[in-house]
Amino acid sequence: MPRNPYIIGRPIDDREILVGREDLFSFIKKNLQDHQRVLLLHGQRRIGKSSIIRNIPKKSQDLDDFVFISFDLEDYSQEPLSGILAALAEKIVEDIQLEQDHIKLPKSTELEVIPDIFYNQFLSQVYQKLEGKNLVLLLDEFEALSNENSESSLEEFFKYLSAIINLDDKLYLILFIGQELLNTQNIIQIFNDVPIIQEIGLLNKISTENLITKPAQGVLSYEKDAIEAIFKLSAGHPYFTQVICFAIFVRAREKEAFNVSKEDVEAVIDKAIELGEASLAWFWDGFSIPEKVLFSAVAEAQENAGNPSKLLKSYSIDEKDSRIKQAIKKLGDNGFLDDTRQRIKIELVRRWIIQRHPLREEIGELDKIEQKKNHNKGEITIYSNNNVNDSHVLSTTHNIAINNSAKFDFTIFNTIFKTIDIFKNNSTKSKFFILTAILPILGISIIILRGDQFFRTCPVGQQKNLGFFCIADTNRISRGDRTFFPNITNIFRDQAIAAFKQGNYQQAVELFDKAVAANRSDPEVLIYSNNARALQQGSPLTLAVAVPADNRTGNAQEMLRGVAQAQNQFNKNNGFSGRLLEIVIANDSNDPEKAKQIAQELIKDQSILAVIGHNYSEVTQAVLPEYGQAKLAVISPTSTSIFLQNPVFFRAVVSDAAAGQKLAEYTYKNLKLKKVVIFANPKSSYISALRNLFATYFVGLGGEVVRPPMIDLTLNTFDAEKEVPSSLSKYGAEAAMLFPDVKYTEIAINIAKVNQLLKNNPSNTQKRALKLIGENSLYSEETLRGGGKDVEGLILSVPWFRGTQKAELFAQQAQQQWGGEISWRTATSYDATKALIKSLSSNASRNTVLENLQNVTLSSNETSGYGLQFTPQRERQGEPILVKVEKGKFIISD
Repeated sequence: MPRNPYIIGRPIDDREILVGREDLFSFIKKNLQDHQRVLLLHGQRRIGKSSIIRNIPKKSQDLDDFVFISFDLEDYSQEPLSGILAALAEKIVEDIQLEQDHIKLPKSTELEVIPDIFYNQFLSQVYQKLEGKNLVLLLDEFEALSNENSESSLEEFFKYLSAIINLDDKLYLILFIGQELLNTQNIIQIFNDVPIIQEIGLLNKISTENLITKPAQGVLSYEKDAIEAIFKLSAGHPYFTQVICFAIFVRAREKEAFNVSKEDVEAVIDKAIELGEASLAWFWDGFSIPEKVLFSAVAEAQENAGNPSKLLKSYSIDEKDSRIKQAIKKLGDNGFLDDTRQRIKIELVRRWIIQRHPLREEIGELDKIEQKKNHNKGEITIYSNNNVNDSHVLSTTHNIAINNSAKFDFTIFNTIFKTIDIFKNNSTKSKFFILTAILPILGISIIILRGDQFFRTCPVGQQKNLGFFCIADTNRISRGDRTFFPNITNIFRDQAIAAFKQGNYQQAVELFDKAVAANRSDPEVLIYSNNARALQQGSPLTLAVAVPADNRTGNAQEMLRGVAQAQNQFNKNNGFSGRLLEIVIANDSNDPEKAKQIAQELIKDQSILAVIGHNYSEVTQAVLPEYGQAKLAVISPTSTSIFLQNPVFFRAVVSDAAAGQKLAEYTYKNLKLKKVVIFANPKSSYISALRNLFATYFVGLGGEVVRPPMIDLTLNTFDAEKEVPSSLSKYGAEAAMLFPDVKYTEIAINIAKVNQLLKNNPSNTQKRALKLIGENSLYSEETLRGGGKDVEGLILSVPWFRGTQKAELFAQQAQQQWGGEISWRTATSYDATKALIKSLSSNASRNTVLENLQNVTLSSNETSGYGLQFTPQRERQGEPILVKVEKGKFIISD
């Protein structure tokens, strides 16, 4: 009997089977060949980063001009920069097998004095020995950077590497980090050139099946139900898949039964949990106590098909508690929960939590922290629970400190609360005043600590002042006195902001200009540079732009680039009769409630003549009543929903109605397809509107939507391997309409993969497959990289495309401005800003801007390539552009 072929607890080296990462290795190779200097790979714990690092050199053997060096940073968190560089130099020499007699290794003491010896002397020698080849550093355990000390040697180390990257065109970096670190620290901004980012995600069903069957091929045979059961337990996580299979192999060997059924899988779950105990415990220890409480609550609620919020409430824990909300966000962002935030993705992990960490025990740990905290403050906390008497009316956050000379008897409260009915029937605020009146009568002196908790928390977009009063959170609005991208390292920007705050606009201009030169891809500093000039000159014309600066940072910067480019051009031409344009940046976090607060603050600022934004349709929908009441014009470059209607709302991007009609007509008339199936995300209002519009137009032309109204991509039971062939063969669909929204693009790409496998199946002699057509959330480099040849021929509707003849000139100008290709959001944000600039006048006011905007006409030379004129409904005239994937690139569709 052979040894157990499944591997747990150590990386898989190049002599063993590593499955399901072909796309990732192709992604790495392609980007190295394209001379992308910094790649950042991230994923959950135990996702297989170390195994991937070990296999990159083998999988890239055909890249003759690249040499790979792996370097683990875990042991160097306390080392100074000089020590890290010295160790890295030794590793390079060792891996390349250079004779130390022929190359001078830098000493730590030398590097401490002159760090540049590593680059100027050592690497120069290495390149000579490599005879022109490139050096690729595979840097593992980036988590060592995650301490709170911003001056840590490791952060200094990466900044040093970033500086080298700008000087040395033969050095490449591939960084491996945990998902949690990616979401808590914007470490990618350490580098002047933003890295290419790729997730090391869960394996899909096909790859998981290969991981299950290939290692034990010829020894174990798995029934289809058994493979399905393993996949449901592991969710495609390679480590947990191997743990389950390891246990299965042990059982098969003991029973001498080598056909694996679903029952066999169920029988080894406890053994698998036992085998994975050490790693699961390590996995668990990485969470805070509130995160553990939430995790246990989700696990327990999922067990009984319940709601974790209601379960927490039974323990008197409010889901609106900031710690719980933060825990939900963190666990969701880091991929431990599904998109509903009410289910744990990996079933084996959930079962382990149920066994080892029941909710009641984790609640106990949380209570201990509260009691210890309150004891240290000299406070008494009265906890309420559904299982105790109603007289315990104070919640866990309502703390009171009792004068030490008073003996406090909780039964006094019980008696009082039972006899005063008004107490029970009044608001928390009323209860507070009753308490303050009654307790002195009883001879008890009290000091209210955190008394604001008796009232309410501040609304979103406001913050506490003096512990009691809610005031506007001005940290979300800036003219140049703060950055919304603090993790982008730029010393000149920070110095400029300090000067701006002091009103020293001349110095601010000089420093912001230096900041622009240091990082020309950052639009924020260009906007602030122009703002400082506008304020220095006096009487600026002021517009605001609202972006999600702390949510989808990429979207925010893409929008700001368009705004900054238009502002910069206007101000370089001396503005309007000498009055320059000032742009106020507002961060709405892509959150409707926060956006409302932002809108209210922008409305209060009478200098703001109009607003550019917001990014998502749902957010724009929330703020339109505010702007409408104030008669403040707002023009969105990105919100496409047809439900956005208000006399002050304009759109610089074509609406969903235009996109739906374009897709329907092209599918029916150009492609001559009569039956389609729709794969969509019904949870997105944008997608729902687009889907309905497409279906309406398509059916009106004579087409048919099979399996109406759609196949839901968001269901846990969704299985592309079943749905694609069924739609094609059983229902006769000719095309698949892919409407995933950004959250489900990976599933859409998987549909493309299954479709291609179906086409290439030897039994499919006619090569029948679905034609793939989709919406603009799939218009990204991620689609090209993740889909590869499987998305060849995919047709998408997009608002703007750099490859058209009309857009070519602007695309070139923007590339020169920002040092790289731009997105459609940049183009439409440019157009939105230009439209508002055209509406300005010498006596500009909110009323004149709103009135003039309706009549704005811009030629193609004044915009990003397509003329701009508004319909009577304030919609942009025009239609979207159809592009298709061909040879790994987007091109204009025929």
